[in-house]
Amino acid sequence: MVSSTTVQNEKTSPSRKSSAVGIGPGNYRLVGWDMDTTGKKVIDEICQIAGYTPSSTYSQYVMPCKDLNPPAMKRHNMKIVTIGKFRVLKDSKTNKALKTKSEVYALTDFLTWLECIRGDAADGIILVYHEPRKVIPAMLLESLKKYNLLERFKQIVKGFVNGFNVAEVKCANTFRAFSLRTLSHALFNQEKQLDNAKDRALLALRIVQHLSSLEVTKGNEANGSGDSDSAMKKTAEFIREFVQPVEIEEQEYAELKIVYERQNSLRPIFGILFRANRRERQHANPLRRLLAEAGIEYSQLQEAWNNGKKESLEKLIKEKLPAVEKKKIEDVLIILEGYFDPAKNPKFRVPGNKHEMKMEKSQINDDKENNNKCDSGTDSLNTTTSNSPLKINSESSEISTVIAEE
Repeated sequence: MVSSTTVQNEKTSPSRKSSAVGIGPGNYRLVGWDMDTTGKKVIDEICQIAGYTPSSTYSQYVMPCKDLNPPAMKRHNMKIVTIGKFRVLKDSKTNKALKTKSEVYALTDFLTWLECIRGDAADGIILVYHEPRKVIPAMLLESLKKYNLLERFKQIVKGFVNGFNVAEVKCANTFRAFSLRTLSHALFNQEKQLDNAKDRALLALRIVQHLSSLEVTKGNEANGSGDSDSAMKKTAEFIREFVQPVEIEEQEYAELKIVYERQNSLRPIFGILFRANRRERQHANPLRRLLAEAGIEYSQLQEAWNNGKKESLEKLIKEKLPAVEKKKIEDVLIILEGYFDPAKNPKFRVPGNKHEMKMEKSQINDDKENNNKCDSGTDSLNTTTSNSPLKINSESSEISTVIAEE
């Protein structure tokens, strides 16, 4: 879980918001689950993984290979300190060193714990988490695949359920926001510290249990303890329609990687805007994502410009984005025209002095030259195959494997 701030009930990008397919009736075990990571991108690393059931908990800090970025340090109250030749993960509040394991050992231990608590749940475990814009399932699957642990995981876990989606549907007439902090206060009248994955895993499970008990109460059925076996089975039945099987998560992530590759191909166009101030980055990133999700790649834009300049670009954009509001179309066209015709700059940008604007034009030309070097190695922009590797430069903070803005 990367963000616990209030998130309004708004439309979410189709590549981010889950349309869960659900699973059939069965004997399932529910486990609250969450992770802390070094940043907001799918390629970032795990620095804590946690699980919770009423009878058992799991929590393990992980030593990542790279440092946490500043927002992640603030969010998780963790930092990495180098002492001599050694790197140490520390609690930012207490400045105490945290006991860590390598990612592969932490994941192996996590799977062993899941196997132990599965018990008689013949149909597997359902991992319950809570995210406004889901990403941590993809991060977990990517890490498991890296260490050849994915098949073992699939034998234990049936699927994932996002408590945010459950609350969004079941509480649509009651709340306008569905974050962990908001629901904790509204449902339990508690102000929870949510900087630790273990606490969020507990709360994610408690929320779906509580919503399930409310549904049972509406039906005038006996409620009983929320942690009893019968209550947990009713909760599993309650959330069954929201469960996303592991195989479906894999398919969605494979499709999402293609979108990421398209976004990466558009980096020469949007790169200068991402190097600008935060306001411009926040303006440009959704526009680039909009193009990528519509299936538009750099080569298509280049071809359209060569064939008919601005008119061809406008025709292509309107064909691919027929339902997008006019203002966004205009902004996209301003950016594209400013890139392909260096004599123009994006009009929504706040211009600097003349020297700065010349530098910007020079950088546009440099980016265009770099984009033409498709065979130069790491800067290759080949996105022609769905199974091609995800080409994301680690130094590029703007690549849109973004998790959730706080």
